[in-house]
This record gives sequence, structure tokens and C-alpha cells, in this order.
Amino acid sequence: MNRAVRYALLVVAAACTGARNDGVAFRPLAIGSPVPSYTARTLAGDSVHIGGAGEPTILNIWATWCTACREEMAALDSLKALYAPHGVRVIAVSVDDGSTERVRRFAESNHLAMTVAHDPSATIEQSYQIVGVPTTFVVGRDGKLVWRHTGNVTGMLPEVRSAIDKALR
Repeated sequence: MNRAVRYALLVVAAACTGARNDGVAFRPLAIGSPVPSYTARTLAGDSVHIGGAGEPTILNIWATWCTACREEMAALDSLKALYAPHGVRVIAVSVDDGSTERVRRFAESNHLAMTVAHDPSATIEQSYQIVGVPTTFVVGRDGKLVWRHTGNVTGMLPEVRSAIDKALR
């Protein structure tokens, strides 16, 4: 079963039963709670770490096969351009199965300036309790969750900017 079908089934299962398909109760990260520690390899070949005190971070979990994910990439890149001078990182973690090459081609063809990482084993999904992509988190300087949203953020940029401003405080 491909990942798109698994996501659809997980979303339905979570909505209907309040549990993930492994029987463990689904508990999304609570606003104000510390985000889990997570490290991924970027397309540039270095590592990026999320969790603990540090720069405010916009974290987006996405996949190349996801239409809403592809549609919001320009909006996320615009947030990088706007907030990078203030020390905010924008990190997009792809959960595509298989080779990094498909993710690299997508990032290059769309001229993405934000940091792009690839997590082919999708470990971030379990750590961050994700039931679908795209999912976006705003993490404050203190490593605590300020805001989260599942779905395309393009139409809600004022709300995202408000969360980023809060993360900068």
C-alpha cells in the first residue's frame, strides 16, 4: 500500500476512533509543550536539528506526491525570505518513500530557498504525531510549540505570521 493511501486511512482512523492504526491513542503535540528532538539530513548533505532552545523554527512536513504540499511551497519560501533576517529557520522535511533524488529534483525545479530535508523512513511522523501532510509547526526560541496546522497554509499566512511573531518574543 502506498503512503498516500496509508495517510488517508490514518486520517479516517484517527477521526473515527481517536487512535492511530497501531492502537496507541493519538495525542497531538500540545501548544506550549516542548517539541520532540529530531535530526534529519538536508539535501545539502548536512544535518538539521529541531528541539530544545534555539532559533525559532517553521517546520513543515510534506511529500512530493501531495498536491496541497506542492501548492504551499512558495508561501513557505516567502516566510523564509521575510523572517530569515530575524533568525527564523524554515525547514521542510519530505516524508517521500525511497530515494532523495525525487525530493532534490522537486526542490531544484521549484527554486526552494528554505532548508529541505528528506526522512524516507518518516520517523518524524510518529515523533510529532502527524496524521497527514502537509503539517506545519511553529517552534519558539525555547523549543516549545507555538502553533500547528494540518493542511495548506497558503490561505492563512496572517495567522502563521502572528505565530512566528509570538515565537520571536
